[in-house]
Amino acid sequence: MAHTPFTDLLQKDLATLETNLRTLLDPHLEETDHLNLLNLACGRGDETGVLAKLLAEKSKSAHLQGVDIRAAEIGQANSRWKDNVGEHTTADFLTHRGDRLHDLAQIDTPDIAFLRHQNYWNDAPVWNRIFDQALERLEDDGLLVITSYFDREHALATKALKNLGAIQVGSLVNSDSRALSDAPGKSVDKHLAVFRKK
Repeated sequence: MAHTPFTDLLQKDLATLETNLRTLLDPHLEETDHLNLLNLACGRGDETGVLAKLLAEKSKSAHLQGVDIRAAEIGQANSRWKDNVGEHTTADFLTHRGDRLHDLAQIDTPDIAFLRHQNYWNDAPVWNRIFDQALERLEDDGLLVITSYFDREHALATKALKNLGAIQVGSLVNSDSRALSDAPGKSVDKHLAVFRKK
């Protein structure tokens, strides 16, 4: 049996993510002149094209910033996207800890904070700080969007965000989520949820 190349799988995952994010965000985003998005734990920024497209549908211009602690991945993200995001969208990627956003002056105030495949189960105190500081940095009417690999992890992250005062305004279970073999019950963007800052 032939194996599907990883790039094909990635493109299918991103197409599904685009559809699901549009479904989640459309009711909560009005058309505007400019939008800022902060992508936390962005890695090499695979989803940047999807996020830029969604921002362009809702704004005349947009700026996307990515933050991750892994310098090599941030280097890849800047190489791939910094000058290649879209006609009216700019992007930059910074090596920095997501739980130390207070120390990062060069982050714009985002309208949307995005965390793909958050790992709440891995270190709850760190993720509580990431969530808390992301919410603090958001515009007053800003949105925080998460996706999760696991059912239990998503439940824990959702509870943590609500405990921090975030209001859940949408959720979606991804029926096209691609199962991954490295852990039981793990699949790509299995759950998505959107929260308002207040």
